[in-house]
Amino acid sequence: MGAGQFFGALLIVGGVLIALLCGLCTVVVIATSFSMPGGGPQNYGGGSMTGVALLLGGVPTLFGCLMVWGGIVLVRSGRKPPQPVKPETFE
Repeated sequence: MGAGQFFGALLIVGGVLIALLCGLCTVVVIATSFSMPGGGPQNYGGGSMTGVALLLGGVPTLFGCLMVWGGIVLVRSGRKPPQPVKPETFE
């Protein structure tokens, strides 16, 4: 395992953690916002927190997904190409 593959694996693990935790938190905030009745002094219900949740939670989730994609690219670029098959093998 080369350095590129190692750092690629680290990026994948970190990206998955960020994407899962931020994404889960965003979904919980949106679901809680829709389940609460609208109105009241703070007006957090009726889905009014959806925009804020997507802004504050969606950006880190997207960043985590991009980290996973970058890690996959690093892991794949560190692999050696397969050895060519000699024609004599199949005779």
